[in-house]
Amino acid sequence: MEELIDYHCIDWKKLLIIKAKSLKITDQECYILLLIITMKELQIKPINPQNISKLSSMSLKKIDQTLLSLLDKHMISRKYGQLHLKPLYDLLLDKQPQVEKEMNLVSIFENAFGRSLNQMELEIINSFKNQGYDDQMILDALNESVKSGVINFRYIEKILDNWSKYGVKKRYAPMQQMPKRDVEQSIKDLKWWEKNENE
Repeated sequence: MEELIDYHCIDWKKLLIIKAKSLKITDQECYILLLIITMKELQIKPINPQNISKLSSMSLKKIDQTLLSLLDKHMISRKYGQLHLKPLYDLLLDKQPQVEKEMNLVSIFENAFGRSLNQMELEIINSFKNQGYDDQMILDALNESVKSGVINFRYIEKILDNWSKYGVKKRYAPMQQMPKRDVEQSIKDLKWWEKNENE
């Protein structure tokens, strides 16, 4: 089945239209999902509410509400500030979608700040989530601000904006370790300083 997906052998739009009623997807949600699939096919990036609104006559507020509804129904997921269709594809193929466990961002932020968060700061975290950033990306931005020694919400917001704008997932991505190659013994034993320059 994975090969069919990798080689684009499945017409997701037709499958969505056929199965929308049985999956309890409203016409409005179906329309937004069709737009997202089309954007993915046309390689329009990032797939976010602002770019969806460029292709739709719906208001940005209505698009946001529809996307939140789709997130609640686990039809789409958010990762690194972008929307992904993997949960929808799983549902369309009658596979059980994997629901990601939500982390307690508030307690993580309170540990990093060393104090309780006020109401305004809680609303800022909520606004990050409403803008499409997933918990892991918000946590990565917090970790980045801690590494930089600038722990404030404005700095974290700038990190998220930059990552979303440039498609960067992490600044400090783990590097792959190159396998060590054995050096021949003759090269190790070579005494280059004893060689004659005329040779």
